[in-house]
Amino acid sequence: MIRFATHPSFQQSIWYTLNAQRTVYDLQMQISSGLVSANYAGVGANVHRLVSLEAEATRTKQYVAGNTLIDQRLQAMETAIAAIYDTATEFRTLLVNALNANNAAEMGIANEAANFKDEITKLLNTTEDGRYLFSGSRTDTAPVDQTGWTPPAWPLTPPLAQYTAEYYKGDNTLPTAEIDVDYSITYGVTAAEDAFEYVLRAMHYVEISGSAVDRDTLETALALINAALGTSTGDAMLGVPAPSRDLADLRTAIGTSRRAIELSNKRHEEVLLYTAQNIGDIENVDPAEAISRLSAAATQLQASYMTISRLSQLSLMNYLT
Repeated sequence: MIRFATHPSFQQSIWYTLNAQRTVYDLQMQISSGLVSANYAGVGANVHRLVSLEAEATRTKQYVAGNTLIDQRLQAMETAIAAIYDTATEFRTLLVNALNANNAAEMGIANEAANFKDEITKLLNTTEDGRYLFSGSRTDTAPVDQTGWTPPAWPLTPPLAQYTAEYYKGDNTLPTAEIDVDYSITYGVTAAEDAFEYVLRAMHYVEISGSAVDRDTLETALALINAALGTSTGDAMLGVPAPSRDLADLRTAIGTSRRAIELSNKRHEEVLLYTAQNIGDIENVDPAEAISRLSAAATQLQASYMTISRLSQLSLMNYLT
C-alpha cells in the first residue's frame, strides 16, 4: 500500500509518466504526419509568422488564379485577331487578283466578301466562359450585330465625318484588373476599333455590289483593307485615313497585357516558393531528429513505469518482516 510519506513521490512520478506518454504520442504523430503539430498551438513562438506566411500564400494564389483567367481571355482575343488578320489578308489577295484580271464578277467575289464578313463577325463575337470578349464591360452582349447597318458611301467628306460603327452593341469601358499589389492594368480591345470597322466595311461594299461590282468599289475596299492591315497609311484620294490602330497594333496591345501578366505571375511564383519553404521550415518535422527524440522519450517513459512500480511496492511490512 502507499503510505502517506511516499504519496508525494508517487504523485510526482505519475505526473512525469503522463508527460512522457504525451511526448511519445506527440512524436509518434509528428513522424506519421510529417508535421510539427496538427494545430497552431503546437507551433509555439512561430505561430504569428506562420499565420502571416499562410495569408500571403493565399493572397498570392488568388492573384495567380485571377491572372491566369485573364490571360486565357487575352489569349482567345489574340487568337481571334490573328484569324481576322489572316482573313483580311486572304480577302486582300482576292481584291488584288480581281483588279488585275478585271474579272471580279466571274470570281464571285461578292459571295466571298459575304462569307468573309460573316467569319469576321463570328470572330468578334468570340466568348470565353460565357463572356463576350470584344464588348467592353458589356460582357453579356454580342458586340457585333450588322442588322440594319449601312456604312456611308465613299469618299467621305470630310474624311471620317461619317465614320460609324453602328453595328457595335458594347461600350467603350475596357476591363481593369489588379494583377499584383498596387498594380492594375486595363486590358483588351473592343469590336468598335476602326481597323475592325474598315475590314467589315470593305467586305460590305463588295458584298452589296453583287455582280455589278466595279473597279472603284474594289479600289475603295482594297484601300480600307490595306489601312486595316497596316500595309498603307490610308488613301487620301479615296477618303480612307489610317486607322488609329491597325490590326497588328491591336494584337501588340493584347500581347503587352499578356506580357505584364506573365511577369507578375513569375513574381507570384517566386513568392509562393519562398512562403512554401518558410512554412515548411515551421510546420515540417525532421524525421531523423524526431525518431531520435522518440527513442529518448520512450526510454524515459519506461523508466517512469519502473519508478511507479517500485513506489507502489513500498510498505512498512517490508522492513518489519
